[in-house]
Amino acid sequence: MIAWVIDFSSRMVERYPNSPNPLAEPAVVLVDEIDLHLHPKWQRELIGFLTDRFPNTQFIVTAHSPLIVQAAPDANLVLLRREGDHVVIENNPETIRGWRVDQILTSELFGLETARPPDMEKLLMRRQELLIKSRLTKANQKELEEINDKLGQIPTGESFEQAKKTMDLVEKSLKLIEKYQGTKP
Repeated sequence: MIAWVIDFSSRMVERYPNSPNPLAEPAVVLVDEIDLHLHPKWQRELIGFLTDRFPNTQFIVTAHSPLIVQAAPDANLVLLRREGDHVVIENNPETIRGWRVDQILTSELFGLETARPPDMEKLLMRRQELLIKSRLTKANQKELEEINDKLGQIPTGESFEQAKKTMDLVEKSLKLIEKYQGTKP
């Protein structure tokens, strides 16, 4: 990324030698896979960085990162989707302003059914199958308990800190319930 930004900057200086600010002159830049090999923090900051340095440049980029999409709220997003032997261009995909990365991943832009790991999704599906049964065998009950134990480890919240606070609250609540279970109000 650093190499092409420096290369582009030098070409802008060559193209506009008499400009007081060659980087502010108009240009069009095509970048394929702009997110490739970038740390997530850089992916999130890249569009703003380029826009600040090259205010009159139109960047046309491709990306497979929801962080790039999330960081470009004013961009004209275009979704390219293969249907059979041709490509369908959706010039106005659903608005994603303010969406979380997991919501973007499960939108039509990326098309994932879930942002959860496949093994957790299988557990959730199996749990649902067991819960809709009218009667559970002892084996079903045991399996359900095992699934619930595994699913109890799924983090909640927007960050690690929020997930920890939520789990602490759940544990305190369970202890209170156990303490007062069997007592009458």
